[in-house]
Amino acid sequence: MHEAPSRKALIETALESFQAEILPDLAGDRKYLGLMIASALAMAVRELETDGDGSAARRVLDAFAALYGEDNVARAGADMEARIDELCRDLSRELRDGLYDADLTGPVIEVLTVLTEEKLKLSNPKFLAAREYSQPTPN
Repeated sequence: MHEAPSRKALIETALESFQAEILPDLAGDRKYLGLMIASALAMAVRELETDGDGSAARRVLDAFAALYGEDNVARAGADMEARIDELCRDLSRELRDGLYDADLTGPVIEVLTVLTEEKLKLSNPKFLAAREYSQPTPN
């Protein structure tokens, strides 16, 4: 019996075909659109490569647990992605409301750093690898 290709293999094949057969013939606005499509496909491949085991989501949830406590993180949703979405909404609301204006270090910075690093791993891994950045220090 023939084994079906994996999602990652299908997306990689689509990306390679698109880059080799379609993208070179595009110009102007269509070229820009084509580059955006290629970038999105490459991000999908990286996402399938990097978080097949859930380690990125676990890292984000661990950072939220340091901020909110493990019990509050567990109550935020049924699965990891739902929890992360809910916790991000909560943190966004708290930041807008000025809850952390007096002290934006420690667990809050850690959550924001982890979220940013995980997003950069998918969207712009070259930037993450090439840049050094540091956490602000308390005054």
